[in-house]
Amino acid sequence: MLDLQCDGLDRLSQRFSAMPQAIRAALSQKRDALAQSVLASAQAKLSGEILSLRSGRLHDSLQTNPIGDFGAAIFSAGDVKYAAAQEYGFDGEETVSAHSRDIREAFGKAIDPKSIFVAEFSRRMRLPERSYLRSSLGEFEQDILRGFSEALEEVTQS
Repeated sequence: MLDLQCDGLDRLSQRFSAMPQAIRAALSQKRDALAQSVLASAQAKLSGEILSLRSGRLHDSLQTNPIGDFGAAIFSAGDVKYAAAQEYGFDGEETVSAHSRDIREAFGKAIDPKSIFVAEFSRRMRLPERSYLRSSLGEFEQDILRGFSEALEEVTQS
């Protein structure tokens, strides 16, 4: 009868048992860091690189959210209806609802401030694509791949 004894087998077994959890934790941590980097890049693009900052609503609406163990979403939250039009562009008809407008000039001449009513109307709109999210993600593509590879190497080597 052959009897084998291997020292450290229990330690090795524990290490292998803990590895899936360690891998999950390392990848989640790396995902969060990379998502914040992409988010910061997109917000920088909305602060003058691609679009000038006016009200800051689009800039402030960008958020990141984890998806499952390893995914992340960066999106425009809240009521910023023009976010998609800026990202993808828009070419079509737009309906402008009725509103009041304050005017200080009429027919090229200064007048006393006055509120006028503007009826609902449609207009043709051609808005070029000004990608802030997809371009940021594209810039970080290699960093994301490298980051996940490095995180896996660190866990498996420790």
